[in-house]
Amino acid sequence: MQEGYLDQRLIGQRFIIKPTDLTDGVAFYGILYHLHAATPLHTGDTVEITAVSAHGLTVTIIAPQQ
Repeated sequence: MQEGYLDQRLIGQRFIIKPTDLTDGVAFYGILYHLHAATPLHTGDTVEITAVSAHGLTVTIIAPQQ
């Protein structure tokens, strides 16, 4: 399997931000990632993963918290 393949599969994944995602990071497939975004993230925001790197996941807000 190609290195980074698992991380690349996360691109396009959408999820709702939980409080622990902002403080501890978010886990996918047993791997913990830090989140990065161009705008501040809030609990309840629906986000989409747009990029992955050694520093974490870059997300874009799709729907702000209600």
